[in-house]
Amino acid sequence: MIQRKYLIFVAGLLVIAAAWTAGWFWLAQKVEADIAEFAARGGAETVELAWDSVSISGFPVRLNARLEKPRGVWSEDGRKIAWTGANAVIGFFSEGRDTVSFEAPGTHEFNIRHAGARFNVDTQSDDLRGRVDFGGDGRMHGLRGLATGVAIRINDTGSAAIGSIAFDWSQADGTPTPASVHPEDVGQTVAFVLSEIDIADSNLDPNVSRILGSRIARFAGDLSLRGAIEPGDINPVTLSRWRDAGGTLELENVDVSWGPLRLAGEGTLALDQALQPVGAFTARVTGLDRLIDVLEQTGEMRPQQAAIARIALAVLTRAPAGGGPPEARVPVAIQNSVVSIGPVSLLKLAPIAWN
Repeated sequence: MIQRKYLIFVAGLLVIAAAWTAGWFWLAQKVEADIAEFAARGGAETVELAWDSVSISGFPVRLNARLEKPRGVWSEDGRKIAWTGANAVIGFFSEGRDTVSFEAPGTHEFNIRHAGARFNVDTQSDDLRGRVDFGGDGRMHGLRGLATGVAIRINDTGSAAIGSIAFDWSQADGTPTPASVHPEDVGQTVAFVLSEIDIADSNLDPNVSRILGSRIARFAGDLSLRGAIEPGDINPVTLSRWRDAGGTLELENVDVSWGPLRLAGEGTLALDQALQPVGAFTARVTGLDRLIDVLEQTGEMRPQQAAIARIALAVLTRAPAGGGPPEARVPVAIQNSVVSIGPVSLLKLAPIAWN
């Protein structure tokens, strides 16, 4: 009797294992076929996708697709972006039905053509992984990831190295309220943290590097794009329409540590009539006294200007209630392409040519 019970139990396990195995391989074949179909139709009318081969792995508890030498081209109205990527692993169903994970460390090359101009952007990372969330409509609603050991080069000239990049993007589909600034409260939000940014080989103004140094320890914040605008169709006409409708870029939880400066705060960016950035922020700054010293020593600020700045800074500086170094609560402004922190004009921005 006992042996018969064991046999029934073992037989049941075998049936379950056989069903699981058959189901896994059926699902693997379907995923492989769906990937091929997706590539054949390009995912969209303006996109072409391809790769050398696809292999499915992960049996028995995972379902992963490895893409060898993936590449793609997006083109529309004379604009073109060609991408050649590193080998990628895409994971299905491990984090839910509507979530896809990915790993794609290595080299990614982008060739961008627009309005007669050409840009080559090459990126290299020791590690790149994340997840994509899809909504019930099949559209991408969220993207989060982490990259480490990142190197970025643009047009084989300027380059930057970044220790790590963490990001979390989401598409917001809110409902307008009486308090809404925009007729359509639709936008996108992204939270990011960049650590150990080395810009020694970038095309940054040498004066800025001399004053603040060539290494940014941390740059983090939350960005919210308010007002409807199509990211793939950014030009002077669409930007003017977005600006006139009250479009803004809101920054929260901003945290920058660069040379002698440590800045935290929030504010809003917009575009002026020339489509150049203007903004107003409220910032808590430490190290501004050291920055004034450096500006005076390098000749960027005359002694009389430095003295006035120190007096103004003394009025604004307070010791935090919870302890720590004294900090100044100062306004940060971007106006006429000049970034100013309190009474100090920090740097002049190059004009942006949107076309």
